[in-house]
Amino acid sequence: MKVSVLVTLIVLPMLASIGLYCYAFISTRWSSIDEDLINRYSEINDRQRSQSTTKSYNNTNIQLQSQSIRHAFRSRYGLFGYCLDYRWINLLAPKPIRRTNENLLTTKPVFFCDRCNQPILECPETGCCMKRCDSIPDCPSYIDEKDCNRPYNETRYFWPEKHCIWKSTWIGNQPIPRYELSYKNSPKEFHYYMKRMLYYIMFLLFVAAPLLTCVALLIIFCINCVQRFYSIPFAFVSFISLASFLSGAGAVGIFLYEWVQERLHRPDFTYDLDQAEALVVAFNPWLVNVERLGLAFWLVVAAVGTTLFTTILSCCFCCGLQSEKSKLRFHVDNEVYEIVQMAPYDE
Repeated sequence: MKVSVLVTLIVLPMLASIGLYCYAFISTRWSSIDEDLINRYSEINDRQRSQSTTKSYNNTNIQLQSQSIRHAFRSRYGLFGYCLDYRWINLLAPKPIRRTNENLLTTKPVFFCDRCNQPILECPETGCCMKRCDSIPDCPSYIDEKDCNRPYNETRYFWPEKHCIWKSTWIGNQPIPRYELSYKNSPKEFHYYMKRMLYYIMFLLFVAAPLLTCVALLIIFCINCVQRFYSIPFAFVSFISLASFLSGAGAVGIFLYEWVQERLHRPDFTYDLDQAEALVVAFNPWLVNVERLGLAFWLVVAAVGTTLFTTILSCCFCCGLQSEKSKLRFHVDNEVYEIVQMAPYDE
């Protein structure tokens, strides 16, 4: 009875947490895109565009109008990278500036793409000039990124099956950065340095959490199945399970910190935003709500919670084993007695 309770209440949750961690490692569902939110605001901006209406921004002289603009969302987010899902949607942007040059009234678009005179280099959907194999799609069909030769160590490339640009963050593709004093003089380089270091710490913590749980399971196996290890303190299981919980919670905390920073407080040098696109995000604040936490993240949270449950339960078992009146007490005196019949000694 004692062994069955131990297996049910401690071992099975530990196995479940290991399985959840393994699924999260191979999954790319750490975040998701709210398609309904994109369609709703795109339709609103499309109606404003069809009505040719403009409006001022915060009672200033900046005139905004709806324009078809390319914007990248992070989809299929995982521990080893994410997809840049490019969308051509209607967004509010500053109205193109009209300038007079040599008695000719010309319009200089700020966010529209460049035009070219060569039909071969022109995107059929948008009429924009496209540049091939630069890992930045200029056409919604991604025809400028198809059939490109990609080096084996490339960290950003076109993913045909998912129709997106894959951006790798795996530590094996990039060397470990060394801290230099020049980073202090360059906010962009310092940002990338801190981002890489936090990623290394997060990845090591995520790997350590299930490994520590496996060590705790090994100790439980030794206590229950190997007689010579009956003397191992059950407190080791509680201590290692607590270390696993702290590793998982720390990794989740680092992931949330980085995810919130990139989602709400993006500088102009983050993954695909230049200064012009940063203005678009400022004029369309709903864009930061499109990316949401996905299934894999919540499964990792469940794994961390399961580890906390096993930690508390193992502490209860540890305290119960020290009580003489506990029904869960293990009998460590496993001596074997044998009756031997001695022949009488005759002198």
